[in-house]
Amino acid sequence: MPIAPQADHPSWPTRLALACLALALGGCGMVKATSLAPRLTEPLSSNGGRSCAATNQSAEQVFRSARNGVAVVRTENGLGSAFVVAQQNGRTYLVTNNHVVASSATVDLKWVDGSSDRAAVVARGTGETPTSDLALLAVEGTRGQRLQLSDHPSAVGKEVFVIGAPKGLEFSLSRGVVSSLRDQDGILQIDAAVNPGNSGGPVLDASNCVAGIATFKFNDSEGLNFAVSAATVRSFLKGLPADGEDGAQAALPPRGAPPSGGTAPDEAASGGASVCVFRSADSGGAERIPCRLRRAQGGNGQTLYDLAWADGSRSLYAFFDDGTVSIRGDDGQGRSFGDQGTFKVDPEGVSILSSRQNMAFIPGLNPVLN
Repeated sequence: MPIAPQADHPSWPTRLALACLALALGGCGMVKATSLAPRLTEPLSSNGGRSCAATNQSAEQVFRSARNGVAVVRTENGLGSAFVVAQQNGRTYLVTNNHVVASSATVDLKWVDGSSDRAAVVARGTGETPTSDLALLAVEGTRGQRLQLSDHPSAVGKEVFVIGAPKGLEFSLSRGVVSSLRDQDGILQIDAAVNPGNSGGPVLDASNCVAGIATFKFNDSEGLNFAVSAATVRSFLKGLPADGEDGAQAALPPRGAPPSGGTAPDEAASGGASVCVFRSADSGGAERIPCRLRRAQGGNGQTLYDLAWADGSRSLYAFFDDGTVSIRGDDGQGRSFGDQGTFKVDPEGVSILSSRQNMAFIPGLNPVLN
């Protein structure tokens, strides 16, 4: 669950965050897919205006009805949640957040009955905006239970329920209401509790329809949590290429296959979306935040790494062979800062410690040294 960072990485104040939420839904139109990405029919069909349940259900009934359609997603770098949107042609398809799967080609799934599967990441949005932070997983066989996407927009005050794995506590339920609608109803603001591990899990209404997908929250706040709407999820699924990406060949991972590898050295600098870690010296807690890294060349010939955080702020790093790193930042509102720090490279990526004792971790990066 991406959470707005603090301190050395520029903060995500309310004004800036709501501006980010106002981004157009057009970002969902750019979908990268493999040849395993199908033309899904089930989540795109209308239910004729009928609710998923004839009457509103209690929290206990919602959980009992929906739990078999939810899975815990584990990668080498973290965990999240997902839910089943289609079962067709002998395969099961689940939706989650792009920042949950990050650069992984395959992920591990755990179902409520304790069984497990390997899933292929067969399509993903750009991840550049909250409404494009979506990914589609595929599993061989008919697994779990399909959850119905709502055909109706949510309304402020509507009761909602979130199922996921907050802080690794698998298949947990929280409840709340829709506090507001953002981005032309593409984002639901909810006060139901969400935490890291909820990302990608379903936000259900009282009729047991999926109203949205839990995606991010504000740090240092209570009840400011956000979900991508069911309508946006449906638009993402409608945008799947008919034959995948350039007819590329792929196969679903067999059950029991070993985890897919991480990111190749410096592959993170190719501009792909990932999930970075930031820990403020003040708060002490480490937060996983969607990010995008690009390698650039400075005017003096130095190799620079431009890191775009999910809140619209940026950090620019130059790594040196004496173990130091130069840091420049922009908070997205015209305010900038400069700092120095040290770094350490390991097989998983690079850790950066600023002079203010704030830490950032960029997965998959083995930086070029100046």
